[in-house]
Amino acid sequence: MVRVCRVVPKDWHKFQPLGDVIPRTRFIVFKTPINSQLSTKIFKDQRFTTNDLFRQLAERGQHLGLVVDLTDTDRYYDKEDITGLCIQYEKVNCPGRGFIERDDCVESFNQAIQEYIDKCEDPDALIGVHCTNGINRCGYLICRFLIERLGWSSHEAIDAFEQARGYSIEKGSYVMALHKAAKDSRTKQRADSDSDSSERRKKKKNKRKHQEEENNSAINEVHMINAILGELGQQSASVSGTGYQHSPTGPQTAEPSQPQQHWGFAIKRSKYAQLNQPVTNSTPPDNSATDGTPLDEEEYEEEEYEENEEEAEPEPGKGQSASSKRRARRNRMQNCMKVMARGRFHEIQAMREEIALTHGNARDL
Repeated sequence: MVRVCRVVPKDWHKFQPLGDVIPRTRFIVFKTPINSQLSTKIFKDQRFTTNDLFRQLAERGQHLGLVVDLTDTDRYYDKEDITGLCIQYEKVNCPGRGFIERDDCVESFNQAIQEYIDKCEDPDALIGVHCTNGINRCGYLICRFLIERLGWSSHEAIDAFEQARGYSIEKGSYVMALHKAAKDSRTKQRADSDSDSSERRKKKKNKRKHQEEENNSAINEVHMINAILGELGQQSASVSGTGYQHSPTGPQTAEPSQPQQHWGFAIKRSKYAQLNQPVTNSTPPDNSATDGTPLDEEEYEEEEYEENEEEAEPEPGKGQSASSKRRARRNRMQNCMKVMARGRFHEIQAMREEIALTHGNARDL
């Protein structure tokens, strides 16, 4: 059995039972309803029970979705009178003395209200809040919510509450605490704003620094690649012996009439020049097109293949036919291509010495 209070709260009958909805909110404040046993101890026109509460709201065309009880007792009425009508009920025990020092009460109230707002699907359902008389503790907690969660100033929150309830907050300590809470809230917001700005500046600075590091890294890689390419070009020119010399202005040939070429093609050009050298004092085959431009590797091989199709008569006094010489020259070129593809400089040098020795012996004959 639920225990009930035997005495009506002091001065409870002096206050109007129900106030108006606070503008721009869903809060409505009323004094605590009392049970039927306590109602028999006062005049009939002063009675205010849960049934009277719902009747007056219905006459206004309003309904409750949540009731928050701030009294420090549960003897004034039975909460099942509210929950039985499918209305959510929350209890936040707030003592009459030392209340403004209880930050846990403020946090519990703010959390209960915020959770209900987030979950409620009915925008017209009101939030009913009551303490004993529906003035001091109700006014303090509702104003704290408006200040901390909705960003109202202390003056706006206090004025809105007092006009809606019809009574002023009686305790000056509550009013001073509300002004202090508003000041602390503004200070916290500025600190958070400065922190966010500092964090954004820090992120922007780190991003810019990272981009600069990436750019510097890319530039260093380009310089390194250019240095390696220059060194390889110098080594290739020295190994090939084609007359290329490295200079600050770029590769130069020993013959001014020859056009400058990239070092990557120097080995191929020198190879073709050596391979096209005649074995004897006879006229070497022409490795150029009809218009005088040098043939590339595929065109050169096609021309030699066409020449091999024709049967050439052996020259008098010679032990080897022209087709055999061309075939031998093609085999030497293929071997040279394999050596060049491997890119080993000592093999290239040995190959060039062998070709030079072969050409020298042929000229001595």
